Amino acid sequence: MRRVCVGLSLVFGLLLAGAAAPEPGAPAERPAKPDRWGPIVVGTDDGDLPGKPKPPPAAPATAKAAGEIRVDEKTKTVRIPVAPTRAKGVVEWLLASGKKHAATSVLVTEHSAKDLAAALAKAGLAPGVRPEPVGEDRAKLPSGQVVEITLVSKGADGKETRTPAAKFLSPKSTGEPLGEGAWVYVGPQVLREGDVDLLVTELSGSIVTTSLRDQTAMIYWVPKSPPDAQPYVAAFYAAGAPPPGEKEKCELEIRPAGEQLKK
Repeated sequence: MRRVCVGLSLVFGLLLAGAAAPEPGAPAERPAKPDRWGPIVVGTDDGDLPGKPKPPPAAPATAKAAGEIRVDEKTKTVRIPVAPTRAKGVVEWLLASGKKHAATSVLVTEHSAKDLAAALAKAGLAPGVRPEPVGEDRAKLPSGQVVEITLVSKGADGKETRTPAAKFLSPKSTGEPLGEGAWVYVGPQVLREGDVDLLVTELSGSIVTTSLRDQTAMIYWVPKSPPDAQPYVAAFYAAGAPPPGEKEKCELEIRPAGEQLKK
């Protein structure tokens, strides 16, 4: 009985195979549609196809003039063209390069950190020592040349208005004055990679900051405090003096204050 069942199974399988096989001369079946998540090849629209004219090249965009950085070597004064961001609330920078930190900086400049560092060096400012983290919530204060920073704005009538930079910042959201302290120049952050010097400040865009956590800035605000270590300040705020008018020409003036901040 078992042999009969096996034989019937073989015959039935052969019949099914014969029914599935296409007859000689019959058209081949069309391949199944590809899966909808499979790759789709789309023809390119080159300008090099025969008979198709190439589109004219796009006109280069006109760059907005930033104005020149001015250096007075006799008075060791640097003037940097800047623009107010009119940022509100928490800020971390007084000045940032480019538009990366525009939402949290009082002022921005179109000049690079490399150009600013060269101008400050030309004015005779020597690099200092940047803040050093101590644990998770404190930092050793930076040391170096104390500088005066003033925003100089000029209206259409040519009249200049000078405002100390500290007046644009407050330690509280209610706008109290910044308090006693100093701006300290430490220079740009440079890392050595083999035979190449990497200007880290150029990448970060950090020029003048209130944050001791920032390891790439060139100038730091240092509150008056004991000489050991300063707790990280949670936030500073854009407050105090009103910003210049939209049509006023603005420059940030940086010059030595005649003293060194030492550890």
